[in-house]
Amino acid sequence: MALKWLKKIIGRENRQETTEIAFHKLEDWVADKLKADLDDFSRSAALIFAEIEDTAEQLVRDIGTLETAEPPEMPPRALKVGLAARDNIIKQINMLIEKINTPEMDYSAIREFYATADTNLETTLEKSVKSHHSARYLFPKEVGEVVSDVRDVRKLLNKLKLLIDEKEDQIGNLDEISGTIQSIIDIQDDITERNSRIRNAGSELNDFRHESDEHAARLEKLSESAEWSSFVKLETELKQACEERDDIETSVMELFMPLNKAFKRMKKQDASERRTLSAKQKKLLDMCLENPIEMDAADVTDFMTDVYKLLENDVLGLKDRKREKAIGQTKQIMDSFASKKDAHRVISSQIRKIEDQISGLTISETKTTLERELAAKNERIARIEQEIENLRGNLKIRGKELEDQKNNLSSAVNSIKTVHIIFD
Repeated sequence: MALKWLKKIIGRENRQETTEIAFHKLEDWVADKLKADLDDFSRSAALIFAEIEDTAEQLVRDIGTLETAEPPEMPPRALKVGLAARDNIIKQINMLIEKINTPEMDYSAIREFYATADTNLETTLEKSVKSHHSARYLFPKEVGEVVSDVRDVRKLLNKLKLLIDEKEDQIGNLDEISGTIQSIIDIQDDITERNSRIRNAGSELNDFRHESDEHAARLEKLSESAEWSSFVKLETELKQACEERDDIETSVMELFMPLNKAFKRMKKQDASERRTLSAKQKKLLDMCLENPIEMDAADVTDFMTDVYKLLENDVLGLKDRKREKAIGQTKQIMDSFASKKDAHRVISSQIRKIEDQISGLTISETKTTLERELAAKNERIARIEQEIENLRGNLKIRGKELEDQKNNLSSAVNSIKTVHIIFD
């Protein structure tokens, strides 16, 4: 019993430790947290820079001492090398000191300062390392002091680097949280905008469906009128007549097709000027290949007579078997084209007559208008339905993205402090 009681107390305490933050207030919380961390960073960095400044001042003094130091008695050559080495050390150290300027107490500025100062220090050491050995022969104590100061600068830069690294992950995490917050806001705005489009499209869809139903009802009512049966009968007759005309046109085209090779040979010979066709023959030749039913029966007879002679005299260069078939086909065209042309003329006349009768009916124009408008509205309905389906599909994807970003945000925030984010 005592153990259960203790667990309840601990559990209650743990629950009380979890802070709740509304999502819309989280950005301010992050900003405050970042400011507090940066303020703490700046205070710690300021202490290190105070030490760097003190060390730099000491380095200035020790360089001055080295510069004014009197060399001991040495052979002229050793003396010359040692003094040149001292001058190089003084030059390199002075250049380094000039570049050690305390930056603004800003994280980015301090990080940039470290990178620059570290590079400058390495450059100084590379350019003066040989000079240290040579100068030590003349000025062991003074060079030793300068080297010690440079080592102190290195230690302080390393200390600053540790401070930068310590805060980098945390500051980067806070920046990432700010980016995730903005991403969530953008997704939420996008979802709101898409939902609005769905509502508008739904309203528009209802309007078009209502209008479509009205048109369908009017067409149904139209079919109950006295004029409707006459209209339907004429439409049926028109359809049958058109099919009959199409059959005749197909039959005529099939009649001329076996002569296509001969026709193309004639065009080729005309193009190469081996045998020139008259303007009328060229026109009739094109019509034979493209739309022979439009030709006049007398013209077909005359033209087929010319083709027959060309084939009989073997002018077109066809093989014997094909030439014989082509000759037979010209005879068949001359025998049957006139009757097919007459039948086509009669059926075309009937079609025009039926079309005139249909156009004379008031119901025809009304029906055509209603059907055209109904088709347009149904097409619009289909487009809107597809648009809504696409929007809903996009919403599903965006909703999944939103949940992923919320989980990422919660994980990132809780890595800093245990917080329950209220998104609604």
